[in-house]
Amino acid sequence: MRITPFIKSILLLGIFGIAMLAAPASIAPETLAAGGNRCTDHCADRFKIARDGCRVIPFKTERKICERRAKEVKEDCKHRCG
Repeated sequence: MRITPFIKSILLLGIFGIAMLAAPASIAPETLAAGGNRCTDHCADRFKIARDGCRVIPFKTERKICERRAKEVKEDCKHRCG
């Protein structure tokens, strides 16, 4: 059986079409969600930096106040994210 250029092009288009349909299915929503939300990640990063700054404070009561304020700022930031 001889394969003509017309049949070859039809087969290639069919294979390419199947690949185009199968490619988005291989990207599951769970893998996309693992990246996280940029806004909430930004809030968490800011909180970690502020908390690290609070850990330098030698007095426990002042350190706890600083950590509590940093946490409040993080929560406010997360609420602005949407």
